[in-house]
Amino acid sequence: MYSKPYYLLSVLWLSLSLSYGSEVLIMITCPPHPHHVHENCFALAKSLRTQQQHMELASGGVPGDYVIKVHIMHELFNYWTLLYSLPNLRTQTRLLNADTEWIIWCQHNTHVSSLQGLLEQLQRQNAQELSYYGHALYDSEATIVHHFAYYKNPTWFPYPMLSAGLVFTGHLLRSLAELVALNAQNVSRHSEFSIDASHELARFIFDNFTPDQHLAGDILKRKIILKSATYICPAATKASLASQEMSPERTKRRIKDNMDMGCAMHAKPDIALTMPPPLSTASPVTVTTGNSKNCVHTTGSHIYFAIKTCAKFHKERIPIIERTWAIDAMNRRYYSDMADSGIPTISTGIPNVPTGHCSKTLAILQLSLKDINEQMNMSVRWLMLVDDDTLLSVPRLGALLSCYNHTENIYVGERYGYRLYAPDGFNYHTGGAGIVFSLPLVRLIVERCSCPTANAPDDMILGYCLQALGVWAIPANGLHQARPQDYARELLQQNLALSFHKFSNTQPEQTYKRWLGGSGGNESLHHAQLDHKNNNNNDHGQQATSEHFRDPLQLPIMMAANGKHLDL
Repeated sequence: MYSKPYYLLSVLWLSLSLSYGSEVLIMITCPPHPHHVHENCFALAKSLRTQQQHMELASGGVPGDYVIKVHIMHELFNYWTLLYSLPNLRTQTRLLNADTEWIIWCQHNTHVSSLQGLLEQLQRQNAQELSYYGHALYDSEATIVHHFAYYKNPTWFPYPMLSAGLVFTGHLLRSLAELVALNAQNVSRHSEFSIDASHELARFIFDNFTPDQHLAGDILKRKIILKSATYICPAATKASLASQEMSPERTKRRIKDNMDMGCAMHAKPDIALTMPPPLSTASPVTVTTGNSKNCVHTTGSHIYFAIKTCAKFHKERIPIIERTWAIDAMNRRYYSDMADSGIPTISTGIPNVPTGHCSKTLAILQLSLKDINEQMNMSVRWLMLVDDDTLLSVPRLGALLSCYNHTENIYVGERYGYRLYAPDGFNYHTGGAGIVFSLPLVRLIVERCSCPTANAPDDMILGYCLQALGVWAIPANGLHQARPQDYARELLQQNLALSFHKFSNTQPEQTYKRWLGGSGGNESLHHAQLDHKNNNNNDHGQQATSEHFRDPLQLPIMMAANGKHLDL
């Protein structure tokens, strides 16, 4: 296990300017898997370096005589949320210092289309404020993915689209890092769970910074709330799509075009779903990178779908699956507490429990391995564990998995965290979105993981066990634990959806057709774009109603390597 939550590459470059101006620190947070994502981080750093060189050739310096530092920061197990990485950023790496005037926070899928335009914007803003800037997202109704925050009216609260980039004043980020480092156990947090790092960061800042008592006005107006920046965009403008590796003269024209359109930085979709897989069906054993040359064509025939159900929902939910995504999932089995030959379902031998389902899930994994072996189905490379109220796009899932090596221990899903601020914190993939395992990993789980009780939370137990075994929880942005209405429009527009969960207050077959492609092709981006256009000027003051829920689960963290199993 690693001794530090992050390790950092050395400084990629410093500004060539000889002046001693204020620092602009550009952070690129970079997950290590899959490899093409890792490569995107270096591509962004290279683009920034090229833009800086062009600015210096064209005008002899950068706007504001800023000294630019760029770091690629590679996450390790627990600290994928920006909030909990901050203490390490200051105390262990010394990156954040008194001279740092601005911090530009990027992800692997952030594109800086105009570094010069971005720096010019910073010159116009007050670096002495406790402020941060980004593309503001809003909830249309109270949602579980945001812990039902402001459930009486959630539509007023802005939170940043992290993939589009985020700008902090050094004053705010230093204060935030100190607060988290000194009071990790005592600061106000509304949940032990990390679900959406963006919303949780915005709410933490809002809750934990005391407003300036010397300023007049409503206390809400004195709180620190995300400032919407028009130069940070949710998607590419037409001008920003071209390569930045061009002559200084063309660079200056392109920068002007981008800034005329108001966009210096924007989000990009994940490559895995926009890149068509190769037609070759050669053995994937040599897959080592996310490069398309090494990807292996993957379809629903290569995935075994283990669908978790119970007798109560046989007639209600299974027909919906059969009318939607089942047509693309030839290797599907329904595992239940009761065998029903009319479907058919396979009995796990485990009585149904209201919550948790840990013993049932481990039984499903054991039975699935046995079924695959008995059928001698050599084409199966992956197992996906799915709830009976989950909707999927099987073709898109195949495209996602094409560039992963199924012969390794691969664990893919929608990543959540539990107590990430604490030493006993861990990551896990939430079950409702669907969890994908390579077959070697399924065998490892069956051999090494067990349940403390039959109704322990299955997805959390699996995540904790796998983290202890050194297996990464690899996130896939298109997998969703909740319904389409639980996510901001811009997020659904950025990446093609892979799954949605829950049939309540929805029309599942319409959701499947609209957001997951259905039988009419990939319609979700088109509809998201229409939604964004039609609702661009929505009043975010609309009333949303929902009951307020507290976290239903308090999981004791107990772990011991005990012989064959890790007893959790």
